[in-house]
Order: sequence, then C-alpha cells, then structure tokens
Amino acid sequence: MRSFYIISYICVINMKKIQSERIDDIVNFGGVKLHLFQPSGRMLWTVVGKDSEHWLDPELEFCSCKNYYFQALSNAEPCYHLKSLTQAAFEKKFVTIEFDDSEYIRFFKAVISDNANKLLNE
Repeated sequence: MRSFYIISYICVINMKKIQSERIDDIVNFGGVKLHLFQPSGRMLWTVVGKDSEHWLDPELEFCSCKNYYFQALSNAEPCYHLKSLTQAAFEKKFVTIEFDDSEYIRFFKAVISDNANKLLNE
C-alpha cells in the first residue's frame, strides 16, 4: 500500500512540473493578452491554451476552458490559464492590444462564440 502512495505522490509532482512548464511557456511566448478598449478602459483577458484561446475574468477567477468546470469548480484549484494570467500580470509579461470602444461588443461576441463552439464540439 505504501508503494501506491509513493507512486501517486510522484505522479502529482510530475504533473505539477509539467503544468508549471506549460505556464512558463505561455507567459514567456506572449500567450497572455490584454484586450484594452479605449477610451473607456474596458478590459478583456485571453490566454492561448494548447488548442484554443480562452476568455478569462481574473476578478471572478473565471476561465472559459472546459477544465475550469471540471477542475476549478470541484477542488478550487485554478486552471493553468488562470495561473498563467496571474504569473503574467505579476511579471508584467502580457501583450496589450488596443481597440476602439466601438469594437467591444463585436469582439466579445466573437470570443464567446468561439469558446461556446469549442466546448460544444468536444
């Protein structure tokens, strides 16, 4: 029984290391994006994941990825997209893209639509 716990512990450590490397890659390669709408200053955050771009709301600790629903809501562990955003904000390593306020609704609808299609087609 003890060997089972040791193997489980090693698996958890390896998974955390892989996740940490994934977060570092996202942050260091510009995968965290702040979409800043002017002149209002409204902001939308997105993070490029392994197979799509996800919308995040850091104030609500929300991510549009499917892992958020299965992982974050069940054990309060943030998904790697939220962790990437936190790290990028702390290190000031995010890409800022400016838009006019007139583009906000169209952009937001496109992000939501892309995420909904991705979730529904998996």
